[in-house]
Amino acid sequence: MRSRRYRKCSAIIAAAVAVPALAIAATTKELEVMHLWTSGGEAAALQVLKDAVEKEGITWVDSAIAGDGGRTQQQALQARFAAGNPPASALAPGQLVLEYYAQDSLGDLTAVGTAENWDELIAPALQPFAKADGKWVAVPFNMHRENNAYYNKAILDENGGKVPETWDEFLAYLDKVKQGGKVIPLALGGDDWQETEIFSNILIGQAGVDFYKKAIMGLDKEALGSDHMIKALETFRKVLSYADANRPGRDWALATGMVMRGEAAVQFQGDWAVGDFTKADKKPGVDYVCASAPGNRSSFVFVTDFMAMFEQPTEETRANQEVLARLIMDRDVQEQFNIKKGSIPARLDVKPDHFNDCAKQAFADRDAAIKEGSLLPSLVESVAVPNDAKAAIIDVIHALANDASMSPQDAAAQFVENLEAL
Repeated sequence: MRSRRYRKCSAIIAAAVAVPALAIAATTKELEVMHLWTSGGEAAALQVLKDAVEKEGITWVDSAIAGDGGRTQQQALQARFAAGNPPASALAPGQLVLEYYAQDSLGDLTAVGTAENWDELIAPALQPFAKADGKWVAVPFNMHRENNAYYNKAILDENGGKVPETWDEFLAYLDKVKQGGKVIPLALGGDDWQETEIFSNILIGQAGVDFYKKAIMGLDKEALGSDHMIKALETFRKVLSYADANRPGRDWALATGMVMRGEAAVQFQGDWAVGDFTKADKKPGVDYVCASAPGNRSSFVFVTDFMAMFEQPTEETRANQEVLARLIMDRDVQEQFNIKKGSIPARLDVKPDHFNDCAKQAFADRDAAIKEGSLLPSLVESVAVPNDAKAAIIDVIHALANDASMSPQDAAAQFVENLEAL
């Protein structure tokens, strides 16, 4: 099965190549930053870093490229790189950082990392994606928890007030909301990555952490085609049946807004959604309830935003890159940025005292997951597996979500077929 995910999006790439060569024109006082953060919470978080950079006398040259869960920004970055004009700095998921490092295109941040003691301060799970061959080549902002659910509290209270702990209980909850006839049970967009987040949550909640490690992180073909996988795919299709027919083309933040306004009962989303709830002045425990996905307990599927620093021709720009790297890891920036973003810091010495209750739970669950061996890299956000394997899996999930003729058994077999074709 080969879908459009395997083909290059030439129109987007062509447009991206046409982006003005801002990096080449960079001076001592300018630094281009390519990113995808445009939602309310994301923009508020980024402003913390912008303000810190500009206090250092550096002009922030903003290259915001939103859309398609970050894929559009990644394609634009790759196009700029292929054209020989990479930005000075850009957001990149962990696996993409490693790919750029393998092409010898990233600058060396070891001097600032050593001076700032990053080896001790940055969470160990993140270091393999920011450090290669003993050199620091990227900087992590945060640790998002992907496997979260957000319930509209008023709707939850109207339907028993209890957060479902298993997927059977969750399906019963959705059915009860549906029978009430007032609101949409499940807020969801049409992106394949939004669908895959839900599938990942189900897989962990039903088959367990060890199975996730074997099937997803290990790409074990026997596990991918097994009865455990088929059961998770069956549950996935049932859960998606409670979304509304208008979900195609809907952005994740619009789905979050549906829960905020009481138009939908629940959404599965990474805790970047908390940033949007916070921006809208919605309070956990009052307006909404944040919880781990059913059956996920304290398992923590992490997503991290890395800033990659590309090789630059001038010493002035390289110095500005080091300033940006230092500021990203500054304790105050880490705290204020992550409070607004909804995530928790990549830096381990930041305390949870000033964070909201959702984030405090994330701190506690991260600590528990480290002890229990249930701190898991995200499939969706290019952490768990290389991009080609990720695409091979997500293609199948998206097809099952949107093609009524495909059975869960067909989907499990297709996982194996796609991976064998790589």
